[in-house]
Amino acid sequence: MKDIFFTPGPSELFFTVEDHIRNGFKNNIYSISHRSIEFKKIYEDCTNNLKSFLNIPDGYHIAFLSSANEIWERIIQNLIEEESGHCINGAFSKKFHDFALLNKINAIPYNYNNKEYKIDEISKSHELLALTLNETSTGIMCNKNTISKIRSKVDSLIALDCVSGIPSIPFNISDVDTFYFSVQKCFGLPSGLGVWIYNDECLNKHNKLKEKKITGTYHSLNKLHQMGLKYQTPETPNVLGIYVFSKVVKDMMNVGIENIIRDTNYKSTLLYNTINNHPGLKPYIKNKNLQSKTVIIADTIKEADFYINGLRKKGKVIGKGYGSLTNQIRIANFPTHSKEVFESLCDELNQLK
Repeated sequence: MKDIFFTPGPSELFFTVEDHIRNGFKNNIYSISHRSIEFKKIYEDCTNNLKSFLNIPDGYHIAFLSSANEIWERIIQNLIEEESGHCINGAFSKKFHDFALLNKINAIPYNYNNKEYKIDEISKSHELLALTLNETSTGIMCNKNTISKIRSKVDSLIALDCVSGIPSIPFNISDVDTFYFSVQKCFGLPSGLGVWIYNDECLNKHNKLKEKKITGTYHSLNKLHQMGLKYQTPETPNVLGIYVFSKVVKDMMNVGIENIIRDTNYKSTLLYNTINNHPGLKPYIKNKNLQSKTVIIADTIKEADFYINGLRKKGKVIGKGYGSLTNQIRIANFPTHSKEVFESLCDELNQLK
């Protein structure tokens, strides 16, 4: 029996990925020039599909990079001159802050220790404020109302990390100036592609900054943007990733984003109910309003390997707590995971006591 991956990323591939990759081979997609008409069409289709699927407003643009980690660096280089603010509630939001410090930015941390953002504490005048829609390491979520409240308070650019949240956790795109993700989580693709969405305000800031500092070489925002206007990338990109991503986004459009959000909520409720009623498990995030819908984390009385190995025997692969935690499990709830496999997962968790 083929294993089903509930790991937080890379995770289970979206169920149409294999067919799309095979069709790409059949049509010689992976050998075409990245300056060809064929590639421009793939790029254009991908960006149009994503804009339609997420209902991205006018004035927002899309660039393709290698990962969300790279996008952190591009944001720091292209959108921050001296100072930034970082709302930190886990390992990945902390890494963005650490990257800024390494780049000699006066990066101000707001440490929340798995608690809700305290909006009154946040300065309104950072050059850029970094938020996280869903912290993959801790399973804490920021709801769209909180993001809207922060937008109404601050004057800075707002960057939103959507790596393990989009498209399953909704937010108002107009509340942020830039958001980004990698494709190996909710979108269920092989890793190696980062997607950076940025608006005209980001371009305006970059155009002022590029006269004062180095904002990158091949991957300055200006270079990415100018090439993107021609449906191209500065260098040879991950053609396979862009092609398959475009096809999967189209498949998700056919499912409907509201259906994806609804199913995500159903599956997460089912799993949290299982954890709450299990004698050996308890939710890591106690506040229900902050509990992630896509990366569900439970503390375990027995060592995590008891559950990991027990489920592996049933063909279901879950993750450990982030880092070296021995009494914590993480379970991904992404669009490719059907309601039926989640119901089966919960039944098998209940048998492990």
